This record gives sequence, C-alpha cells and structure tokens, in this order.
Amino acid sequence: MSDPVYDSEDDKRAWDRHNIDETADIHESGGAGGEAGGGEEEARSNLVSLICAVQDPAHSRGHQYGNITIGGSAPVQIGDVIHYSSYTTFSQADTPEGLAIPTQANFTGAYAYSSLQPVAAYVPRFELQRRLREQLAILPNRHSHEMRTAVVWGLGGAGKSQLVLNHVQGHRPHYQGVFWIEAGSKETIERDYIQIYKQIRNPFHPSASYNSTTIPVEDAIAGVKSWLQGQEKRCLWVMDSADEVDDDTSELYIDLAHYLPEASQLDRIVTTRSSRIQGMSSQGSIEVKEMTEQEAVDLFRQCANLLPKSEHDEHEVLTIVKELGCLALAVTLAGSYVREDPEISLNLGLYLSEFQQRRAQLLSQRPHRLVHQYGESVLSTWEISYSTIRRQSPMAVKLLNVLAFLNFDDVFLDLFVERSTRQQSPSLGHGRASQPQKPRWVEMLSSNGGIVNHNSIKSALKTLGAYSLISWRSNQLAYGMHKLVHAWGHDRLDTGQKRAWSSAVLELLSVMIYDCRGDLNKERRLVPHVMANFIAVSSAYGEGYQIPTEDRINLGWVADLLHRLGRWDDKYSVRLFLCQVVQIMQGLEHPDTLTSMSNLATVLSEQGKYEQAEEMHRQTLNLSLTVLGLEHTNTLMSMNNLATVLRKQGKYEQAEGILRQTLELRSTVLGVEHPDTLGSMNNLATVLGNQGKYEEAEKMHRQELKLSSTVLGVEHPDTLTSMNNLALVLCDQGKYEQAEEMQQRTLELSKVVLGVEHPDTLGSMNNLATVLRNQGKYEQAEKMQQRTLELSKVVLGVEHPDTLTSMDNLALVLADQGKYEQAISLYTLVTAI
Repeated sequence: MSDPVYDSEDDKRAWDRHNIDETADIHESGGAGGEAGGGEEEARSNLVSLICAVQDPAHSRGHQYGNITIGGSAPVQIGDVIHYSSYTTFSQADTPEGLAIPTQANFTGAYAYSSLQPVAAYVPRFELQRRLREQLAILPNRHSHEMRTAVVWGLGGAGKSQLVLNHVQGHRPHYQGVFWIEAGSKETIERDYIQIYKQIRNPFHPSASYNSTTIPVEDAIAGVKSWLQGQEKRCLWVMDSADEVDDDTSELYIDLAHYLPEASQLDRIVTTRSSRIQGMSSQGSIEVKEMTEQEAVDLFRQCANLLPKSEHDEHEVLTIVKELGCLALAVTLAGSYVREDPEISLNLGLYLSEFQQRRAQLLSQRPHRLVHQYGESVLSTWEISYSTIRRQSPMAVKLLNVLAFLNFDDVFLDLFVERSTRQQSPSLGHGRASQPQKPRWVEMLSSNGGIVNHNSIKSALKTLGAYSLISWRSNQLAYGMHKLVHAWGHDRLDTGQKRAWSSAVLELLSVMIYDCRGDLNKERRLVPHVMANFIAVSSAYGEGYQIPTEDRINLGWVADLLHRLGRWDDKYSVRLFLCQVVQIMQGLEHPDTLTSMSNLATVLSEQGKYEQAEEMHRQTLNLSLTVLGLEHTNTLMSMNNLATVLRKQGKYEQAEGILRQTLELRSTVLGVEHPDTLGSMNNLATVLGNQGKYEEAEKMHRQELKLSSTVLGVEHPDTLTSMNNLALVLCDQGKYEQAEEMQQRTLELSKVVLGVEHPDTLGSMNNLATVLRNQGKYEQAEKMQQRTLELSKVVLGVEHPDTLTSMDNLALVLADQGKYEQAISLYTLVTAI
C-alpha cells in the first residue's frame, strides 16, 4: 500500500504515535468485549454464523438483530474491533425509559465491517485526494464546530471507495472516531449501526450485556446519533456505496436523510454511483472518472507485478490501459490476470489480443477480496445500476441499446429528433414518400407504451447520467460514455438484438445524413457515429448473412457522406463490405454486384491504388458489356471510371479513346446537359490538356463549366472541379493571371463547400501554389505548399500520390529560392517512398 498523504510533519508524527498505540490495543475479530467465561477458548475455534434479521415493513420499527454468540456464550464483534480508551459510567436511573443511551463518552478508534486498508496496489490520485481534503478542511489543529459533507460519485469501478479508504488512512489522527458504513442496502446499514452502537456503549454497565434481548434498530440509530452529537472531538462517518438513493418508491430505497447522522463535530463522506445527491454538499461534489494514463500504467504494473520496465514493455502497458479506458477496477483485474499467467506476463501483447476476443468474459471476472474490497466484477457493478435504472425508466435502458450502436463520445440531442414529416429512411424515395412512417428506433423505444419526444429523450439521458453510465460534457454540449460501458452495452445483447438495434440506429443516421447535407460541421460530427455503427452492423450480420435491402441502401448513404468528406479509407471499408455482401447475395453478374464493384474500384483510385483500381474497373466493364450491353448507364459509368484511372497513370491515349466513345454515347442516351455527360466532357478536356492539346482542352472546359454552372450550380463540387481543371489548362498555356484568379476563386469556394481538409481543397491549394511559383511569387508559393503538405500527410497519408506531388512541388519552390539542402532532402524522401 502507498504511504498515506500528510498535511504536515506534525500529522505524520501523530499518525506514527497513533499506529503504535492502536497496534497494541487492537483485538482480533471474534474476541470478547469483556470477560468471556470458561467456554471462551472453545468458542474461538467454532464457526461464526451471522443470521440476518427479518425486515419489518414499518420504517419506524426497522430491523432487529439478536445478540450474536458462539459456544460458551462468548460475544462476537463483527468487523474491525475497536480499542477503547476511557469510559464514563451512568447509573440505571440516568437511562431514559424506552431508549438505550450509549454510555461510553470518550470512545476512540475505528469501525468497519471490512478492512479499512486500501488495496496493496493502490496508486495515489493526488488531485482527487487534494480536493477531498479541501472539502473536509483537513487542517492541522482544526477546531471548527461545523459539519462538513463530501459527496464522491462516479461510475462503478472508477475507484471511489479506494480513494476514500486512502483518505481515511492518511487522516485518522485527525479524528476521535472513524465509522465506515456499507450503504449498499438497508440491511448492511442497520447491521453496522447495531455494531457501532455496541462498541460505543459502556461495556461495564448492566444494561450493556450482550446476552440481553434484541436491540431495536431505531434505538441503535437514535443512540449512535445522540452519542455523536455529544462529542467534543471530530469524528468521520463514511456511507460507502449508497447507490439506491433516487427512487423512494423502490423497496431498495435508502433514505439518507434518516440514516446520515448530524453533529457539529462530524465529517461525512458519501460514495455513490448517483449524481443526484451532489447537492448534499455545500462545498461541491467530487466526480471520480477514469484514471490518468500514468496512474493507470502504475496501477497495472503493480497489480501485474511486472519486472523493471523497458521502453517496449511500457508501450504495451499503455496500449492495454488505453483499451481499458483507464478504469481503475478494469485495470486492476487486467493486472491481476496477467500476474497469474506467466506466459502473458512475458508477452503483454497476448493479453490485448485475448481481451479483444474475450472482452465480456474477462470483464466479468471477480477479483479476490484482497484486490477489491467487495469482490465485484466490472460488469456486475454496471448490471446493478442497469437493474435500478430499468425500474425507474424502461425507456432509459432501451436508449442505452441505441447508444451501444453509436460512438461512445459526443452523443448530441439532435441525433434523436424524430423527423415524421416525411418518409424516415432516405433509402426509400429519398425522403419524398407521401405517407410518413415512424422510424424503427422510435418504435423500439416506445414498445412499452412510452411517448418518444425531445423531453422524454432528455429525461432518459439524464437518468443514465444520474447513475454515471453516461456523463454530460459541457465543452461538447453532448453526452459521452466510458468506452467499456459502451462495449458492455453492446456485448450484453444477443445476436438478434444486435441486428435489430444496429439496423434501427443505421436508419436513424441515414436520415440525419440526408438532412444535414451541405452543413459541413454537422456532417463531420456524424462521422464517428456512422463508422461505429458500420462496425456494429457488419459484425452483427457476419459474413454471408442476408442483409436487408434497406440496410444496404442506408450504408450507401454512409459511403456518400464519407465521399463528400474525402474520407477514402473509411469509404473503402464500407464499399468493400457492401461489395462482398451483394456478391454473396446476388451473384457476380447481378447489376447490383457490378455497381458495387465499380464503386469499390473508384475508392481504390481515390486512395491512389491505381493498378488495383484499373484491374477491377476492367473486370466490371467486361461483365457489364456482357450482362447489360454497351449503352446501359452502368456500362457507360464503368467506361468513364476506367478512363479516369488510366489518365491518372499517364495512359493518356487509351484514356482519350475511351472518353470520346463514352461522351458520344452519353450525349445520345442521356442528353448533353445530363450531369454524367458533363462529367465525361470534363474528363476528356482534362486528358486533352495532359497531352498538350491546350486550345481544344480550354474550349471544352469552358463549354462544360458554363453548362455545369447552369445545371448544377456554381457551388456544386463537380462545378468546382471544372473550375480547377480550366485553371490548370490556362496555367499550362502561360495565362498565369487568369489561372491565379480562377484558382483563388475555386479555393475559396472549396473551403466553404468541402472544408479545408477535403482532398479536392488540398488539390486546389497545390494548384494555386504552382501558379504562384510560375509567376515568381516564391514566398507565397512556399507557404501554401508547406500548408498543403502538412494537411496531405494527415488526410491522405505520406505515401499517397497527391502527398508525394506536394512534396515534389515544395522541393521545386525551395530550389527556386536557392534553398538547395532542404530541396534535396525532400527529393530524397520522395524517392525513398
């Protein structure tokens, strides 16, 4: 165990003296409070049985506990037996009739049913410890006659009890008496009141005999409260795990107002999973969240009993605690598990692999009581909260199912707006159906007859927050969950439930995607949720399972969102899954399969994987010609896409031939002003420019740009592409001023429409820097190329062709300014990649 924290050297010396005295006077549990009689030795060898009282529904009577004895009538003290210092004796006449008055005036010591020692591997959490000391005003020579209360709350397993145990051990010299009450139920609270009552009574008074009749609980509570009010020195009263404090209609409800004593010389600490009792403390509450990464690493190392750390070892430990979300109990269990397995302790990477495969099983392991005071598993602590919430709000526990299929961070209320003015899923009629349809997630939330609206959702979220399963994050104006709570919410559902809820949440997101088109900030905010949901959906259905058409179309909306944001890797994951699913369900030659293959090949091209993209485009085109015919729109799309990837590889003549054929066919089949036809015109003009046919290219670009501006609008992404390409061909002809003007306009619009980090915006930045360099504006060009390269590395990756182009262009502008060493360094790096 870590050394206790002292406020001064005087505190430490006092604590050392206190430890010496207490060690000398302590009695073992099961020992007698006074003379035991002739059967004492035999009694100590017998098994001690604890018989719980029968509960009386009348609160005023409470529970009653008979005296606990073993063979030879030797009395038994439950918990840590307390040493005595001095007594004040009262006569029978001093005791008011009907109330057993405690008669030990100067009791000193501590009571707890379990040990008051923090676990041996306890890691100090200095900031929380400091706040707890400040709230209780733990100061040297304190003589304040003011009752103070500290509420310590947070998620089950976060380390609340261990924090308070550490505080108790570090500050026992400040208190005449310390009383630790296990407040998980009324029975344990009343059991502890009975035992404390017995401890503080005068054991030499005739009425204090342990062989007397049973002690009414309410008498014990009143007696203990009365004794505390009469103390001149400070005492500490801890109510640990007081979780059932919200619903006064529940049989499990704990009335803190009744059970918490009040006295001027009393410090009170309440630990709870409920955030609703924060107001008990005028000094504010203390929320115990996840540990810092360093605290979690230290805790894991101590629990795992690892050898002196190496750099590699430290990285693996950090990876493990991050995967566990730095939750104290989870880290403790993981470390203990590693300690017991020699193979894993020598190769920590094995634990992470095993955890990812058997997460629920490992989190359900119960620790040894020497490791954790109450021997609860991570999951059991949350299941207790779940049961309590289910009694209070059936909608809240169902909303927890919804949250399991979103990202665990940034859960904002706008996600749950019911859009009932149109068809809910954009996959059916793109939102233009005549009859409104209630979304599935709303139907599932309201299956018990509840009304789902903005207020009921807020109320359900607050209920989950009250038990720390989610928490409000004011900097985001949204709720968040601990990642292990999020995983538990998912893992506790069976396969059928996972499919149903993941599909319903996918529909919710697809509607949101449809509604927030054009709002870049909202679209970006959706990305973590759609990707978390995609992972859940793909996992729920598994390989080869028949995924409903509705879900496949909604996943198409997800891919479109990712395309608009230029998130090629995420888009590839979604398109690959859809391609595999459709091929299994429909067969290789089905039109839907061919469309999926074409979409996947396009993403490969966007990722810069041109050879793979060309191969898949050729396969798709050959199948389309056989199955659909030359003039089918899907076949024409395959031709256009193949030509595009050929151009990117510098195969200009092949690309030009295919594009001329595609443009002619599309003009005939679709019309000159169709967006697909305009796309073919733009692509053909671009490849003409690539071959130095600038006049023809410029003429076609201007014609296509004029049509696109009219048909699609000036701010449409395809129109911006046309503007960019026209600027390029102007630059190639040496018309730099016109090119710069058009590139500036394109870049400004791209930042607004697409965002600064979109790949097309980065392309505009690169092209503008090039035209600046061509005019000799080297400083401006260098600055823009530097910015383009920095963003490209993050967005596209170091090895993406566009990133390499940015590096090459930056090297050129550096060389133009005589910065040869920097230029050579960049050239070398590009060559190496």
